[in-house]
Amino acid sequence: MALGKQLISNILSEPLKKEGVKHVKGIFKARRDHDIVCRLYFHYKIKGLQYERAVEKLNTEFYLGETTISQIIMQERDVLEKLKSEEADSKYLQKLLPHFNWS
Repeated sequence: MALGKQLISNILSEPLKKEGVKHVKGIFKARRDHDIVCRLYFHYKIKGLQYERAVEKLNTEFYLGETTISQIIMQERDVLEKLKSEEADSKYLQKLLPHFNWS
């Protein structure tokens, strides 16, 4: 017990050193944007939700505003067109992005 208390005291009382830590802004943006468009396709095309309701779902899933989501959709139009041309269904999306619930 004393060892844990000492460890916590040391960690929280001394500032953490940030040497060697590099942050790359936007490193996951491309993947996130792809996932957002796939989820939009799912909610709108497969589940049959109205556009506004589908965007609300995306807002809840990705913590982004309607304007940002709309911009992403415009930028990732080619992904939407590919999903449409391949007639993607829930099984296709499940294989593509298995960490999401597609039911």
